[in-house]
Amino acid sequence: MSGIFGCWHLDGRSLDVEIFRTCLERINPAGVTPSEWHHGAVGLGYKCSGNSVLSTAHPINIGALHTACVFDGRLDNRDELVLTVGGASLAAASPDCDLIRAAYEAFGDSFIDRIKGDFVCAVFDRAANRLLVARDRLGVRPLCFTRVNDTLLFASDAKTLLAWPGVSAAPDDVMMADFVLQFVALDSQHRTFFRDIQSVPPAHVLVATAHGSSLRRYFDFDTRRDVRLGSLRDYADAFHQLVAASVRNRLRHRAAVAVSVSGGLDSAYIFSIATRLVREGAAPCPSVLGFNYAGAPNTPSDEDDYVRAIEESCDAAIERIPQRAGFMQFAADEVWHSESPLVEALACQRQAMFRRAREAGAGRLLTGHWGDQMLFDTDYLVDLCRSRQWAAARDHSNAWGLSRRRLALRVARDLTSRYVPVSLVRAARHVRRRNERPWRAPWYTRQFRALVRERFEDSRLPRAHGTSHAWAIYQQSRREYHVQCMEWNNRVAAMHGLDIAFPYLDCDLVQFLMSIPGEVQSHNGVPRGLLREAMRGRVPDMVVNRRNKGEFTALANQSIAIDFPGIREILGPSSVAVRFGYLDGAAIWPLLGEWKEAIESTHNATLANRLLELCGIELLLRQFAAPGHPVEISAHLSVS
Repeated sequence: MSGIFGCWHLDGRSLDVEIFRTCLERINPAGVTPSEWHHGAVGLGYKCSGNSVLSTAHPINIGALHTACVFDGRLDNRDELVLTVGGASLAAASPDCDLIRAAYEAFGDSFIDRIKGDFVCAVFDRAANRLLVARDRLGVRPLCFTRVNDTLLFASDAKTLLAWPGVSAAPDDVMMADFVLQFVALDSQHRTFFRDIQSVPPAHVLVATAHGSSLRRYFDFDTRRDVRLGSLRDYADAFHQLVAASVRNRLRHRAAVAVSVSGGLDSAYIFSIATRLVREGAAPCPSVLGFNYAGAPNTPSDEDDYVRAIEESCDAAIERIPQRAGFMQFAADEVWHSESPLVEALACQRQAMFRRAREAGAGRLLTGHWGDQMLFDTDYLVDLCRSRQWAAARDHSNAWGLSRRRLALRVARDLTSRYVPVSLVRAARHVRRRNERPWRAPWYTRQFRALVRERFEDSRLPRAHGTSHAWAIYQQSRREYHVQCMEWNNRVAAMHGLDIAFPYLDCDLVQFLMSIPGEVQSHNGVPRGLLREAMRGRVPDMVVNRRNKGEFTALANQSIAIDFPGIREILGPSSVAVRFGYLDGAAIWPLLGEWKEAIESTHNATLANRLLELCGIELLLRQFAAPGHPVEISAHLSVS
């Protein structure tokens, strides 16, 4: 993968260039020769994979005012910046890094407020003896940092920092508990899975001087903004313009851009817009390639009728990649690259698509991920009730199949989150879920279960002002679980030299969706009603009117059944997670046999997800904390 790295000896001693280059090489050992800059106690570096053909050229820039800048990612508001900070040395074709450096020299610390896109960057100001390290507004690009003695280190990934002497790969027990809970605690956004390494949260900049460092939020959404247009058609046109702009920005690449097309609404819309831009000569990439996971005929994951309709409408071929069960073949490598215990059941299928897209010449992959989260919510029903639009609330609730009782509970919970003190909310949550897992899961040790319960009761994202509809979308844009998924997708795609991008994760689009009435987004109580209206005439009607989705649960369960011998092996007596005190071996080993039998007959993903969670924890520990070496239990949780 591509990434940045930097270090600063805050005590002023000169940089050890050899150690600096060793860490920089860790970004991608097989990559091209890195770009680097160092002066005195400071070093900045960038490296990309040997296959990478990202649009960013000259990732390091030294300005006339002695500012050094390093950048990795995609800059979306280039034209605006060229007009704002452009001079004799800048033009429309200037590399992204040049524009970032010029923006800093023009606006100082506030330069980051003006940057849009998916990126990480750093600026070192020699005159002010100050370093600024920033992450994009939604956190698509990962960024972490640490301090060892008097040295500040930052990088796109933790592996780079772990190559620095004195940085430990010891796991963060708290983050492991957060993983089991899907990261509900607010401060999990500051953590990585390594105890010594912190994460820069999305929309934050790390500001460091020789005297210390601090994190500052530079951007947030406005949940009180109110957008009202004249008609549904006006909303649909505005929505389409934002989606089209988002897709076009993510097509800026020197190589072909691939699109994962499932046959559902989200990806079909992206592919339709992308292929039209290519035909009209307006796409900032040479071509667009479509890929689809081809389900077996007459199975729940068979979407071929929809895909053929999309091909005919777009006059473009979509390559079918046969579905493939199994995950263990690639799980360890994915954990190593992602630096996370997140593991998916269909890793073999996903890796086949990445490999084929790269072989076809693609340098970037667009997906419809996060369309569900941004476009599908029923919280606006609470707004209808609060504004006493009873008839509309009744009609929309009926369309969603929501009973009066469930709607009343929604309203009660909304009022609680708005007006009840946080301490009482925590107490109510504790009572309501006192008998629920995972803190009662017997396969975890008593000490780890206690930590999980403690983290469940920790502080959460505070309730934002504005409508319930805006708050629902805001939560989706700020959930740490989704940030972890973004980082995971970014790093796993990079295993094949692919950059990955998500058109529905565009800040202007997200802000628009927060600002419009929820009953417009779900027009007439139809899920994604606004999206469907925008798609009409651009995507085949059979796709626009589709209400179901491809179902992959059976394939995921098949993956678990196929790979169960490997699961049993890594979670057996040699389990590192048992030695570290996360899993209770005496409890889990008998359960594995029961789960093996159950997985062959179940029709849901509960057992599959449980086993993937346990395998992910085990593999993360094996890859980083104990790669083939004995483990000292005393430094970690005590085994019950």
